[in-house]
Amino acid sequence: MKITIALLFAFGLCAQTPERSESWLGSVAPIARSIHKERGFPMEYRSRKGLPVDQWRERGRAELRRTLSYSPRKAPLDLQVHAVHPRKGYEVRVVSYAASPHYRVPAYLLVPSAPGKKPGVVALHDHGGWFYHGKEKLVRMDGEHVALKEFRERYYGGRTYADELAQRGYVVLVPDAFYWGERRIQYAQPPAELAKRVAHLKPEQPEYVMAVNSFLRERTAELNTWLSFSGTSWMGIVAYDDMRAVDVLASLPEVDGTKLGCAGLSGGGYRSTYLTGLDSRIRASVITGWMTSLATTLDIPYSVHSALFDAFGSHANLDHPDIASLAAPGTAVFVQNCARDRLFTRAGMDAAVEKIRAVYTDLKQPDRFQAKFYDVPHQFNVEMQNEAFDFLDRWLKPR
Repeated sequence: MKITIALLFAFGLCAQTPERSESWLGSVAPIARSIHKERGFPMEYRSRKGLPVDQWRERGRAELRRTLSYSPRKAPLDLQVHAVHPRKGYEVRVVSYAASPHYRVPAYLLVPSAPGKKPGVVALHDHGGWFYHGKEKLVRMDGEHVALKEFRERYYGGRTYADELAQRGYVVLVPDAFYWGERRIQYAQPPAELAKRVAHLKPEQPEYVMAVNSFLRERTAELNTWLSFSGTSWMGIVAYDDMRAVDVLASLPEVDGTKLGCAGLSGGGYRSTYLTGLDSRIRASVITGWMTSLATTLDIPYSVHSALFDAFGSHANLDHPDIASLAAPGTAVFVQNCARDRLFTRAGMDAAVEKIRAVYTDLKQPDRFQAKFYDVPHQFNVEMQNEAFDFLDRWLKPR
């Protein structure tokens, strides 16, 4: 199996049939449309019916916290440094911290060498159907897996953008999300199906990584179900951990806690949306490759989003752009959409952008929201990164 084919499979884009126009849900789609039409998104900004903005925001955040179904007892962060790798102008610290009493989160922490307090950014890795690596996608390390090269070429222009941010003077935290990297499912006794798939492969081979990715992707439906049996949600854990990443940055002596941002592509953009809406400490946010009005996904004629981490009850009241809007007007938001992105419809991306823009405009802060379409498929290329970094500079660095 070639890596490129496996990557396409991982994104669920291999078996598309462009000639079809019928919704992938077929006869179920009209039912879903009717249900949505009856209810809409009753907690969106334009439906607040005179409710003061601060109360609307807190009401929306409280609803999100409720539907995410994860609020563990707070534990001390207990940040530990396990190794330090010097780079030109910064260093990469291999760290871990206690996001909750239930687990520790492995992460990379990139710290510029220059003295003084610096702005901080949580760099959120993508989903990609690629679970074998998490934080490794965004940070260059010696001896890394050969499979990462083509992945980065395809989706990041060959760059590790966390390193680029560190070189620009940001303290950058890159945590493994729940179910990725060191936090993926690992077995003392591998199931027979997994053992069969990797029996003739070596861990250093790209094909080994692809086989594990495929196996883990097939487990995501069970993951969502079994987490719900435990009273929580996949997205609930991910979103909570991302807020704990902000706690880590804010606790560091090298960081100016009033200058914090976040950025991410694809699933990282999805995470960036939730972190932006939930945590008022985020002052600048870049959401790349995951912004759409959710109801429009019913118009897509092929399978997408089948392995998405989500807290499904949250959409009974809030559309995806509504979550980002909860940050208005205090947080500057930049939405980067890919015009040839097969994960969404153009109408859905347009509607989401205009929905967020309308909130910032109504609150008399239109300059704090920016959106741009790039004539590319699903990616965060060098041009997009440079414009994202300029945006972060504008709002997080002193003038």
